[in-house]
Amino acid sequence: MTTMSNLEEYADPEIYDLENFTFEPDGVFLLNFAQKLQGAVLELGCGTGRVTIPLAQNGLDVTGLDVVPAMIERARQKAGNLPIHWITADARSFRLERPFRLIFETGSVFQHILSRSGQEDFLARVREHLEDDGRFIFALLFPHPDLLTSVETEKDWFTYKNHAGQEIRVSGTESYDPIRQIKLETAYRRWIDASGQEVLKIAPLSLRYIFPQEVEALLYYNGFQILEQFGDWDGSPLTDKSRLMILICRKR
Repeated sequence: MTTMSNLEEYADPEIYDLENFTFEPDGVFLLNFAQKLQGAVLELGCGTGRVTIPLAQNGLDVTGLDVVPAMIERARQKAGNLPIHWITADARSFRLERPFRLIFETGSVFQHILSRSGQEDFLARVREHLEDDGRFIFALLFPHPDLLTSVETEKDWFTYKNHAGQEIRVSGTESYDPIRQIKLETAYRRWIDASGQEVLKIAPLSLRYIFPQEVEALLYYNGFQILEQFGDWDGSPLTDKSRLMILICRKR
């Protein structure tokens, strides 16, 4: 297994679950899509099983793949006896012995890969594992100009309570490189532990922003055809006001 940097944000599965726990709206969209396709499903960047586990609970043949071993271990624990195949591997280099009717990712996994060559490796692995009449679904953050900015002053983002009832305050800074199209978001999580001491965890995360015509060319020259595009998981059309770019693709 090759290693992948840019993963500090995912070092603590408990924090990840506290901040990423809802199945809707992407899970409902993908469940309906998978049920119509009828076949084996592969989720890339499955995390702790937020989407993977409910798909299996609905009778689908699901494989969850993630590069962070602690995420996969927590997913196994949460899944119990569900017949899910859990794989610890890098999305750019995995090799499985079966094809899939549906391959998807919802957590901007593609944007975590910061080079064109790495993104092409990712697409090559998808193409190798996708059935000829299968579908590949992935989501990108729409590159609105107001996102592609730098905010060097630390800003409050949100707060919540952990299982011990301690309030976790999340703040962050942002820095955008327009040449590389990479935005670095650094999250600061603070809370007071049982001894009364402040705990601080710092997690930088870089995402490569991709524009609509750029992703269309990247998919075309790596053997994919875009069948449909949506601006959100409710199936709304892609417009300049959309929050996301959701792409439904097949091999061409």
